[in-house]
Amino acid sequence: MELAGLLEQGLVFFRVPFDGPIIRNLCLYVTELEKWNRRMNLVGFKDTPSIVQKLLYDAMLLHGYVKDGPSVLDMGSGAGILGIPLAILNREGQVFSVDKSLRKIQFQNHIRRTLGLHRFSPLHGRIESLEPLEVESLVVKAFGGITDILGKGGRHIRKGGRAFILKGPREKAVEYEGFIMTDEVPYMLPSGTNPYRLFIYRKE
Repeated sequence: MELAGLLEQGLVFFRVPFDGPIIRNLCLYVTELEKWNRRMNLVGFKDTPSIVQKLLYDAMLLHGYVKDGPSVLDMGSGAGILGIPLAILNREGQVFSVDKSLRKIQFQNHIRRTLGLHRFSPLHGRIESLEPLEVESLVVKAFGGITDILGKGGRHIRKGGRAFILKGPREKAVEYEGFIMTDEVPYMLPSGTNPYRLFIYRKE
């Protein structure tokens, strides 16, 4: 299946409204990611289907949870696999994208300029070293354990805001002071067989 078809498959599966410009921007992001990935290691996957299916589909799932909020923080964002699609799908919301790798933030800035994502803000540094960002939603994939995520990223969430943590099937829910787990959502990716879970925590 060609790139546009793979993207449309995920958008339809997760019931995300889209139009021609959204598909074009997502295609350009993936194309640029593959190009940069050949010169520097941005993501582990090298083929187009794996990049879309294993990485971008998660952002499409999260869009349904964060689309109505004013601000999102992608913590440990890497090549922007959550933050950039979320910024493309909702140009009105503010998306912060934090990573300690300078080359990955440079790539994200390249995408920001190329696509004109004026409310997308890549930030270089460690999440625990930044001033609190006071976001409505924190989104996280492949950062570490839930305790570590809430400990380092929780202070960036405003009171009443939520953390959306993507994990595999073996992850266990944990209690963490100042947060209440409000939901644990099992989900599958399109054409996939492996189950995943989304843990949702609300800041008290």
